[in-house]
Amino acid sequence: MEPPCSDLPQMNVPAGIGLQIAATFFFAVMSALVRMVADEVPSGEIVFARSFIGLLPVVVWLAWSGRMTGALVTRQPFGHVVRGLVGVSAMWLSFAALAFIPLAEAVAFSYATPLVAVVLAAVLLGERVPAYRWLVLAIGMGGIVLMLWPSFSHASVGSGPGPLIGAGLALAGAVGAGFAITQVRHLTRTETSEAIVFYFSLVASVAGLATLPLGWVMPDGRVALILAGMGLAGGIGQICVTSAIRHAPASVVAPLNYATLIWATVLGIILFGEWPAPLVIAGAMVVIVAGLVLIWRERRPAPRIVASRPEPPVGGCASADDPGEAPPVQDDAA
Repeated sequence: MEPPCSDLPQMNVPAGIGLQIAATFFFAVMSALVRMVADEVPSGEIVFARSFIGLLPVVVWLAWSGRMTGALVTRQPFGHVVRGLVGVSAMWLSFAALAFIPLAEAVAFSYATPLVAVVLAAVLLGERVPAYRWLVLAIGMGGIVLMLWPSFSHASVGSGPGPLIGAGLALAGAVGAGFAITQVRHLTRTETSEAIVFYFSLVASVAGLATLPLGWVMPDGRVALILAGMGLAGGIGQICVTSAIRHAPASVVAPLNYATLIWATVLGIILFGEWPAPLVIAGAMVVIVAGLVLIWRERRPAPRIVASRPEPPVGGCASADDPGEAPPVQDDAA
């Protein structure tokens, strides 16, 4: 029997909870800063700023913690490229949506991602989907319809197609993030969470830079500070969420992701005077409940027979949550 990894962190659940809540706050701040400049800066430029500037604190953190080597070692370079392109597409759609709909509504639509991942796991990964998952999915889809309803209503009364366009972009971003989650689940078979985070940011930076010929704007001092703050907030949020999963089981920290909606609602009211529509909040609550049911049901222990201890992923140790399985990775683009 192999000795346990010496650098495997001890469980510290209060620290994990605190880090996860901090992550939701930083991601909400990042989205609020995107909202501030969404009408002034092209989405591709915003994606580049978020990814490249956000990569800087991540690299410093990995180097300081001695895990930079594990972040660079990979067995699936093409898989990281695919995950990066899918994730950056989802990021671009979600950022574009912020130019049309309030901050809290954009965040609410992102909660459809776990439901989309259920369908994609069955279609793309060949996973067996029990009946209860389909029932939860149907309930969650009902919540999405509730969130969409105000956008259709605004369009029908002649206030313009903006809300409907924004809702469509946000929902498409959630679907794209579902694809990204599916690819991440494939990568975790051999890759460390540090590698997944690092290469996603790297691919997203290159993809954002590729939009330069489409027309970027030269930011003034105010916009430059907002873009820098957006990238730093996203990078720090990524560090917090990755650290949270190392300190506490995923079943503990995952439900706290929904705190982003609270922060987004508060920031939307304070910064933009945006009060989310009651139907959007009601629909978001339905989707959140569906997501929590999925988390609770999926994390229930099930008996299993293990023939041998699986090897930890290359460049790192097995997670404390499940030996031999890389810890789940989450970011603002899944």
